[in-house]
Amino acid sequence: MQNYKNLKVDLSNCDKEPIHIIGRIQPHGFMLVLDKDSLEVVQASQNVGTYLDASVENLLGKTLASVASLEEYAILEGQLVKGTSVSPQAITLQQKGFFGFIHKSDNKLVLECEPMDTALNENRLENTLSFSQFHSELNGLPTFQEQTKALVNYVQHLLDYDRVTLYVFDQDWHGEVIAEKVKPGVRSYLHHHFPSTDIPAQARELLLKKCVRQIPDVGAEAIDIVPYFDPKTNAPTDIILSELRNPSEIHLEYLRNMQVRATLSVSIIVQGKLWGIIACQHESAKFINFWKRQTCLVTALTFANTILANQEKTDHQIMDRYKAVEKKLIDQVMATESLKEGLFTLDTNLLSITQGHGAAMHLHSQICTIGNTPSQDQIVEILDWLSQREADQVIATRELSRHIAGATAYRNVASGLLAIEISRYNKEYILFFKPEIKEKRIWAGNPDKPELGTSEHIHPRKSFNDWEETVRGKSLAWSLNDITIAQLLQKDIVALLMQDQAKRLIDLNEELNASAEELQIKNKKLEDFAQIIAHNLRSPMSNIKGLYELYKAEPTHETSAEVMERMSKMIDNMSSTIDELNLVLRSAIKQELVRENVQISELIEKEKQNLQTSILKTNAVIRTDLQVSALHVPKVYFESILHNLLSNALKYSSDTRKAEIYVRSWAADEQVYLSVADNGLGIDLDKVKTKMFGLYNTFHRNKDSKGIGLYLTKTQVELIGGKIEVESEVNKGTTFTLCFPDAVAV
Repeated sequence: MQNYKNLKVDLSNCDKEPIHIIGRIQPHGFMLVLDKDSLEVVQASQNVGTYLDASVENLLGKTLASVASLEEYAILEGQLVKGTSVSPQAITLQQKGFFGFIHKSDNKLVLECEPMDTALNENRLENTLSFSQFHSELNGLPTFQEQTKALVNYVQHLLDYDRVTLYVFDQDWHGEVIAEKVKPGVRSYLHHHFPSTDIPAQARELLLKKCVRQIPDVGAEAIDIVPYFDPKTNAPTDIILSELRNPSEIHLEYLRNMQVRATLSVSIIVQGKLWGIIACQHESAKFINFWKRQTCLVTALTFANTILANQEKTDHQIMDRYKAVEKKLIDQVMATESLKEGLFTLDTNLLSITQGHGAAMHLHSQICTIGNTPSQDQIVEILDWLSQREADQVIATRELSRHIAGATAYRNVASGLLAIEISRYNKEYILFFKPEIKEKRIWAGNPDKPELGTSEHIHPRKSFNDWEETVRGKSLAWSLNDITIAQLLQKDIVALLMQDQAKRLIDLNEELNASAEELQIKNKKLEDFAQIIAHNLRSPMSNIKGLYELYKAEPTHETSAEVMERMSKMIDNMSSTIDELNLVLRSAIKQELVRENVQISELIEKEKQNLQTSILKTNAVIRTDLQVSALHVPKVYFESILHNLLSNALKYSSDTRKAEIYVRSWAADEQVYLSVADNGLGIDLDKVKTKMFGLYNTFHRNKDSKGIGLYLTKTQVELIGGKIEVESEVNKGTTFTLCFPDAVAV
């Protein structure tokens, strides 16, 4: 079990000193530790007999009924029950008045009694009036400096201490005296600095819990709590919240070295954080009664509210300006659609926000800078350090060289860093820089030179003589406003980047959809190409086969010559068709239609040759009336259209009459028309309805019918930009009419 009395504490371990189990109190009152349920005394300070007609031995293991009258104890019981919520209370024991400070510690009640001087109660009115006057004066002062002077003047007048200082903490918990009131002949510490080790972390934590703390006599002998270990738990009692708890020996030595005999400190807490201390020191022993201590507490609370009001007023003004600038920056980014242009190139830029002297942005593997900044390589070094830290939206430091050893080389431009995280994974940040300020700081003694005693213990410094230091590598601190506006900027920039990514995803999706549509079109054209091949080569192949059959039937010299001549023409036509089909294939792949001037009559003659066998078989006559002689169209498509229409006219001719086919072209109403009419079998359009141009639809029995030709024809006409219509009557014939924009006419 840890025993404070056996510990050796010096400056090397004072931050871990277990002052909560110190086991001693100051002598200006006494302490009783009671079992919470039975109210039995389990521990007591050895000076109980100084204040009560009782000894420690007579009290231990008994209730206070043993030293109080029945009436006193009845009242005291009720006070102890509600004491933790109402403290202090006016307690009477053996007809003596005490301030009773009550708090809970584990399963015990700690009762501390401080003598109450009834004559001092009359000073309460005087204290109240003086505080009211101070409060009124404080509200009327225009500057913070004047307010701090009013504070120390009032507290010094109230307590009559030799020295009253206002001691504030910086970001590193070093202290500075920013206001002071001293009596003549007393040393001044105004604008002196004190290292963070003077008030270590656990002491600062205690100052948050126990806001008023006095040591009436540094030289007074401490009073032991007996027994040191609670007999029921075999552990020392935690008295960290005690009013009378004896100070640490290290602290007492520190005060003796300062030649201070009495102290009183009052915490100033702003928004839950220890902002500073009203530190009061006296060169002789001095006890401050409860009413004045309470007035000091109310004074500190009032001043904390003043600080907060000042901050809120200033912060509100600065934040309004910052927010207006931040909004303009975001508007600029949205207008230019570029973070670089919106944040760096215009009159309102990143230097218009926060108090940075330079700024940089790393985004999409590019570094942009403005103002005074480190070099690109040095910025990369900072980015590497940032990316290795725990994820944090905003990182602020006024001493970058504490984190990056190499930062000393560029401390003149970047001792201070405020970093906004965009993407830690990609090392993408926005950085603000502040230069080094060479600050001369006067310390109350050398903060880095503690005293080494003969026992090799490290003691508090003995000298508080002025010790001057030039502080290097630090910038002015980043304000809460800087950090707040940086957080807002970070959120808005990330939101813009997410919007941009969403837009790019939408655009990419549209491109993918467009590509899918293009692929569908290409596939469709390739399917059409296959159909064109099938149709455009079927007739020549059929004709060649027919000529071969003719030659087999009459293998004479004359027949052979005629067959060879016709086959030669057909082969030439097939070669031409194949060349044109290659052109179509390339066009389909490139998704463009190559148009050229086409003589209609030439294509008709070519098709007559390709369909020679069918013409001979049906004894057909093909007549033309071409008022428009040429068209500017994709030749292979138009040739395929003519081939399909003429082929169908021959295929579905009537067996009872001679086949006649009439091809016409003309212009009217800014349109160009071409029709192919026949006197064949005709089609029942009422029966066919919408199936006329459907795929694989046939309307007459014919072994060569595939149901593809009209579907392909309609598709090709529409690709050229035209329309196709049909008129037909059963057993009379059919007319297909093509209509094209006037632009296709040559």
